Amino acid sequence: MEKHIKLASVFILILVIISMATQLYRVADLYDYANVAKFFAGEYNAKIRTSHSMLYGFVHAPLIFLFHSFFIMKLTSLLFLILIIISVYFISNKDKRTLLLLMASPIIWYMGPWINSIQLASLLFLWGFFFFSKFNKDGKSIHLIYSGILIGLSWAFWNSIMFFLFFFIICFFYNKNINLLAIFIFSVLVGISPLLLLDQILYGFPFYSLIKFFSRAVTSSIYGSIYQGQGTLVARSFANYIAFLIIIPFFSYTLFSKKFFKQNKRIVIFLTFCFLFLLVNPQIRYLLFLWPMLMLYLPKNLTQKQFKIQFIIFLIISLLVINPYIIQTKYSTNTYEFSSLFSNIGNWKINQVDIGELVKEDLNEIIKDYPNEIFVIGNKAEDYRFLAYLYWGENVKEFVSIQDYNLYLKNDTTLFEKKIKFIPKIKDRRQIWLAGGMDKNENDETEYEKITLGIGVEEPIEIEGFEPIKKFNSLYLSEKKDFT
Repeated sequence: MEKHIKLASVFILILVIISMATQLYRVADLYDYANVAKFFAGEYNAKIRTSHSMLYGFVHAPLIFLFHSFFIMKLTSLLFLILIIISVYFISNKDKRTLLLLMASPIIWYMGPWINSIQLASLLFLWGFFFFSKFNKDGKSIHLIYSGILIGLSWAFWNSIMFFLFFFIICFFYNKNINLLAIFIFSVLVGISPLLLLDQILYGFPFYSLIKFFSRAVTSSIYGSIYQGQGTLVARSFANYIAFLIIIPFFSYTLFSKKFFKQNKRIVIFLTFCFLFLLVNPQIRYLLFLWPMLMLYLPKNLTQKQFKIQFIIFLIISLLVINPYIIQTKYSTNTYEFSSLFSNIGNWKINQVDIGELVKEDLNEIIKDYPNEIFVIGNKAEDYRFLAYLYWGENVKEFVSIQDYNLYLKNDTTLFEKKIKFIPKIKDRRQIWLAGGMDKNENDETEYEKITLGIGVEEPIEIEGFEPIKKFNSLYLSEKKDFT
């Protein structure tokens, strides 16, 4: 076996060990995937809320049902990541420098422990790009169809693909026969059809997830998030920009050299558009989507000296990336991933106990004393998802978000609404308006009137009429008092 293969094998083994050993509860979108899978497996004691991929959680539900653990989802996500590495290696014609640079890449080590659909979406898009490249060489329509189906399937597992697909069509179909675009778009629709079918079954409308995701992306960018403490300003923090830009290869500028750009104009423009778009919401995990395509071109464009420098830079950054994960094999920390190293600089903390394990212990004690109850969870709107993620059992009727409970108290159902009017400046008899919004589900069967217990995460729950009755390690139990 060649030396670079042996080295890559050692890298992958270390990646697997760290990814499997670390405990990671606070990564972005975790509950959008893990809790949805748990819900479809019939193991979830709450309502789901997802905006990214119903299909990803749905296909993992049988595994969650069998193993009663999220470990299996962690394993599949890691498997897709390893398949990306192997795929890039073979697509690059077994280029040694490509493999080594890919193995040292910080984004690979960053995404190792994450339960997320980006790994699978990136893998599928990579092969879609591969078949599109083959189509450009041989002109065979079958390769264009394969490309469209794989990219459509990638979209089915990660809604954000719609934005990258827009750039893909602009860059690669500009000045091409319109019939080829029609074949490609039809193939994309075939690929995304599993999601459309699932939406039709669950919601009675095949484009429900796509419209919900797109409208959420637009409204949150303009008006902010309906969830306290979340929103675009969080994603656009200075720390996120620093972490995001550090991950990007230092020698990326070499792709704009006159010779290389002339030969690979479309792919360079595509990658540039995508990277600029990501700066609107600079989150490191998004880079994984573009990384395989970047690694197919960048290593071969570097001089030997540039390659060595980039490899060393990647290794240094990767060592920083994995440090929070190593800490979290046994302890908890407020620097739970790479971005938080910068956002919490000067305030790094390591707790001697794992917060997740403490919360599990608290939950078990509470539920042992109060079985088969409905608990309202707060004080953040999404705290209930954390508890529902951690709890495995049948002795809880439901974990309810404090946001939904407050709507019940107000006899209201509207979370967000916006009406835009276009008022004529002339004597016109008519004017038009557009409106949209988000309501609580009308088919909500939760018995809010029977809720008498509340759980506060790290502080007592703040609902009028509820008073704390017991403090645990991380949770506070409150009870509704009858003042009549």
